[in-house]
Order: sequence, then structure tokens, then C-alpha cells
Amino acid sequence: MLLYTLRRILEFVPTIFIALTLIFVITRLVPGSPITALIGNQSVDAAQIDAITKQLGLDRPILEQYLEWLPRVVTGDFGQSLFFSAPVAEVILDRFPITFALTFMALLVTVAVGIPLGILSAMRRGGILDYFGNVLSSLGMALPPFWLGFMLMLVFAVSLQWVPASGYRPMEFGFWSWLSRLVLPVLALSVSQIGLVVRMTRSTMIEVLGMEYVAMARTKGLRERTVILRHALRNAMVQIVTVIGLVFALGLGGSVIIENVFALPGLGELITTAAVRRDYPTLEGGIFYLTLVALVINLMVDLAYAWFNPRIRYA
Repeated sequence: MLLYTLRRILEFVPTIFIALTLIFVITRLVPGSPITALIGNQSVDAAQIDAITKQLGLDRPILEQYLEWLPRVVTGDFGQSLFFSAPVAEVILDRFPITFALTFMALLVTVAVGIPLGILSAMRRGGILDYFGNVLSSLGMALPPFWLGFMLMLVFAVSLQWVPASGYRPMEFGFWSWLSRLVLPVLALSVSQIGLVVRMTRSTMIEVLGMEYVAMARTKGLRERTVILRHALRNAMVQIVTVIGLVFALGLGGSVIIENVFALPGLGELITTAAVRRDYPTLEGGIFYLTLVALVINLMVDLAYAWFNPRIRYA
């Protein structure tokens, strides 16, 4: 297991390097310039524009900028935010807990609903519950999260007034005050994810339940609950965990839209603002932090394979 873990960690390093390179290149390809965003509608002559460009280091060749930028960001130093007048790491760490809470809670809801519903659908194929699971998963995967967010806002916030429509309050204001402003964003983000998990769990469980060892376990007189949880589900979890890792990564990407819909001051909203303002350091740092979390989750998924199926580590 130790060797398997070390191999996965070593494979993680070049992935980080590739991700950083792509982030730098794609950011520089965004139309517009931070100089224009900084100046705004002010009347500034060409000499001042050249001075600002030189101060930001944007007058040098892109390869030279990259070779200076890479050693710094490897240590976590993305420089100073152009518009927040603070270190990028400080700005991101202030926003990241909101995004992580939103994404993690959506994942909990997805797993708590998707896996049991997928298992029950596989056990009762062709029944009412199976039909309900298929309809729910199809609708969830078809509805855009931002549209669903607006609909949830209209129904539960505007019409019923059960929860606030938008905004955010830290937990210092009270647990319910914090949670009530995350309920609708979490639902909007998790519905499509639930559909994906239900589909994968159902198809994988149907395949596993047809295996000979499951029939043998039933022949031995084991309870159906034991057969499902200890024999079938554990072997199906390799595929299910893969989807859960993918769902978490998709949730991080979806948070960029959801946070703007519900006016949550998280990392997604920060990235959107930085892209509009062409704030390169903040944009690069925000995207990298989301990418890093997604890669760490992917690494944890790889390690989980070996726990659910020990034969993988020997392969």
C-alpha cells in the first residue's frame, strides 16, 4: 500500500506543473489588459501607461514572465492583487471557506441521496422506485444549475419566504443564519450531481448483483442487507468513488456560477470578478486553488481504490 501511495504522489507532481503552465497561458490569452481595467475612464497619457506596464512586468516576453512567475507560485506566492491591495493568498484564503462549505455540503447531500437511491433502484428494477430514480436523475442532469437556482429562489425565498434569497453571513452571526443562506445554493448545485451518482450506482450495482459470488453469498443464507452492503456495494464502490471524485470537481467548477447567482462572496465570485477586471494574479491564484483541491480529491480517490479493492495496489 505504501508503494502504491508513493507512486500516486509522484504522479501528482507533474500534474501540478502542467496545471500551473496551462493556467498561466490561458490567463494571458484572456482578451483585454489589466492596464485598461486599472485606468478605467481616467485620462492617462501614453508615458504613464508605459510606466504602469513596466511596473507590472507586462512589457517583457511571455516566456520571461513565465520563468519568473513559476518559482514564486510553486511556493504559494501569487503576488499582490491589483484591485484588492492585498496578497493574493490572503484574499483567496478569506474566500475559500465559503466555496469549500458550499461544495462539501453539496457533496454530502449528493452521496446521502444518490447512493441509497441508486442501490434501491438496482434492487427493484422495473418498480416504482426505479422509475422515480430514473426520472429524478434525468431531470437533475438536464436542468442547468443556474436556472434551478433562480427557480428555487423564486419558490422558497420570494414566495414562501422560508430562507433568504441571497447573500452570506459568517457563522459568528449564528448557525442558522449561516446555514439558511447556503440551503438553496447547495440544493441547486447538488441536484444534477445526484442524478449522475444515481445512474452510476444503479448500473454498477446491477452488474455486481449478477456476479457469482453474490449468488453464493445468498446461497449461504446471509441476510440480504449483509449481501448488499458487505459483498456487492464494496466491490461496486470502485466505480462509485470515481464518480464521487468527479462530482466534487464538477461542484468546484459549478460553484463559480452558483456563487454569482446567490451573491456568495466565495472563490467562484472572486474568480469571476478577477476575470472581468483582468486581475491576473488573483485570477491565476483562484483558478489554481480550485484546481489543486480537485487534484487532491482525485489523488484521494486513487488511494481509495486500493482500500476498496486490495488487488489494485498489487497491479
